[in-house]
Amino acid sequence: MVDFITNVVLTPYVQAVLFFILVGLFFIQRRRFELVSSGYSWLRTIILLLLFLYFAWNWASEIPSSLRAASVVGMFFINLNMIYNIVLGNLNEKYKQALEAYGQDFKNKALLEQVWNRGKKFIYTWYIFDGLLSGSSPGNFLKSLASRQIPTDIQHVLAKYGVEKELVTSQKMVQFLTIKLNQAQELPQELKDILAQAIKQFGGHAWVQEQVNEFLWLAIKDPEKLYYYDWSETPRETK
Repeated sequence: MVDFITNVVLTPYVQAVLFFILVGLFFIQRRRFELVSSGYSWLRTIILLLLFLYFAWNWASEIPSSLRAASVVGMFFINLNMIYNIVLGNLNEKYKQALEAYGQDFKNKALLEQVWNRGKKFIYTWYIFDGLLSGSSPGNFLKSLASRQIPTDIQHVLAKYGVEKELVTSQKMVQFLTIKLNQAQELPQELKDILAQAIKQFGGHAWVQEQVNEFLWLAIKDPEKLYYYDWSETPRETK
């Protein structure tokens, strides 16, 4: 296995062929996903191309054999980076497609599950190195990042189709409270009956519904306003 990697994989000719195949796949991916305007991806690919040509030129030059071997290793790592970028582009596009599909049919739970699955794959792949260097558990770091980023992306795509208010309303909150109350095993039945009546009365008044809807809307779209909205003083930081 080591001999195969050294004598076949880590040769300039194999690396050159592989690199230009990967560049071709990159161009096909950009064209298929209509990502021609993604300037950062193009710039990164051009830089990788220049670096690869530099390593190839070094290898072909009259330099010590140790430096020639280092140039081949450099070509190998550039190809790994290209593979990573292509995989990342694929995951990104699949995630965007799932978001778009869910935006058009936001009541479909299967599509929502697909958004979360594809979103986690994309975010975990994109931030895997940040997670490894985060100083904490990479799994917890990536999970926390996905739990913040995916809901934000969902809200953005729903804003595009104008359905946020339909998803987050006072009625949804009342339904959530009712379900949680029914599942609460630690509460006595008498208290549950009282709370159920209070929740029903709270959610049944039109004026309360309107105010709760406005609060939820601000919490999603512009939570900063909640700290200044008709308050006599801003909340103080807890020490």
